[in-house]
Amino acid sequence: MFQQRFLNRLLSVESSIAAIAYAAVAVLLLSDIVAREVFGFSILGAQKWAVFATTLAGFLGLVMATADNSHLRPRVFDNWLPKSIHAQVKRLGDFISAALFCTMGWYAAVYVGETFSNNDRAAVLYVPLWPIQLIIPYAFFACALRHLAFGCWPDLRPIESAGG
Repeated sequence: MFQQRFLNRLLSVESSIAAIAYAAVAVLLLSDIVAREVFGFSILGAQKWAVFATTLAGFLGLVMATADNSHLRPRVFDNWLPKSIHAQVKRLGDFISAALFCTMGWYAAVYVGETFSNNDRAAVLYVPLWPIQLIIPYAFFACALRHLAFGCWPDLRPIESAGG
């Protein structure tokens, strides 16, 4: 199925970027520590870039949790409805989630646009913030896309993990 292949490939790219971002965090912070403790100087901007890489990985973690259907959620209401309508309720929940994520994505895009138009820059590094912030609307829209796909094609929804 095309939709499944597309979502799997997208997840593969997102997961790879998140892994690279976490590796960058480790390299940046360890390099800064070694430079400070061994050579007596700090690497300018290493901690700030590590924060940016952590933000990237964190937002991609949201996307990966959505793709894996492993978000934490309350289960107290699971048995209040008859089992016969659980599938319809899950689909409705996916459509509502898609709408909420689209709304958050829209506001995040407006926020990034404001950052761009104001020419906001990161402290210390003095680099534009908007390219770094693009992960925020991307993550929300990617989650919306997945929930929309789960609502339209319920077979795409991964089986919920026991811990989620």
